[in-house]
Amino acid sequence: MLDGRVWWPLFPLLLLLVVVCLTWALVAAARGGLKGKALWLQIGAFSCYILAALSAIASERGAVSVHLHRPFSLLTQACLLFLVLNHWRGGKRILLWVNVLAWAGILCDAALHYLVVRR
Repeated sequence: MLDGRVWWPLFPLLLLLVVVCLTWALVAAARGGLKGKALWLQIGAFSCYILAALSAIASERGAVSVHLHRPFSLLTQACLLFLVLNHWRGGKRILLWVNVLAWAGILCDAALHYLVVRR
């Protein structure tokens, strides 16, 4: 049931979900007039996730270590944690939910990797 060939299509879908959510949040933050820490955290989350995705794709082809994407993913999650805490107190509820959805996609991807590799 947890064969990698069965669950493999979920990985690109989760990647797409996270990229769309982070892009949406970045555009909403820039157009919504966010300044300072929140804008830079949003840029950092987007940039770190793109680096994580590129390094994960490169590791699948054997070009780099399979562990290279983990620091970028952890930095993305740290940025998203601080963004969620920042938007929780603020009035930008759409940014809160889009960032939570992106973070949920990252956590689902990590859980799915764990389940597939453990089997």
